[in-house]
Amino acid sequence: MEFTDINKELNNGQNMGGIAQIAYFCAWSDVASWPTKPTSPATLEENGTLTGNIVLKTGKKMNSIYITDDTGEYEMESVGEMDGKSFVAHLRLFNPGLKKTLLGFINYAKNENLVFIVKDNDGQFYLMGDDTRAAIYNGAPDGSGTSRETAGRRGISMEFTYKTASLYTYTGTIPLTPAASA
Repeated sequence: MEFTDINKELNNGQNMGGIAQIAYFCAWSDVASWPTKPTSPATLEENGTLTGNIVLKTGKKMNSIYITDDTGEYEMESVGEMDGKSFVAHLRLFNPGLKKTLLGFINYAKNENLVFIVKDNDGQFYLMGDDTRAAIYNGAPDGSGTSRETAGRRGISMEFTYKTASLYTYTGTIPLTPAASA
């Protein structure tokens, strides 16, 4: 692999934290094929980028979930002992209200395998899921429900985790229309 200098590279001096107010999701079982992980990367940039697109099965598409501003976070946690390091990606979010669709989503998601595409505030995307592992529901870190006070926040907080050997950006497309038959 060809090493290169790792400089302070901020796009026009921007480095805003957080994630966009929309993330995309689908059932893990709806994926027909996955982007490729680097196998013989020549550069550090190639070693941090997936190649290709996530492709869904016929008739399936990704859907969006709204995230209340400043409640969304994509964290990349290092885990494991010496010579056994890997990562756990965490997606945390809050969706306001207690709509039937939101309750139906959390009822489905609580014990199912999902895939997420998350966009950070710098426009970079991350894929949570691969051919081996899915994103799974991990609880409600900021609580869920009606809130106690009238000034409180009514809705559902969620955390999804995805275990992965390495960290990558996703530069492929987001399938927002139902996939046509092959």
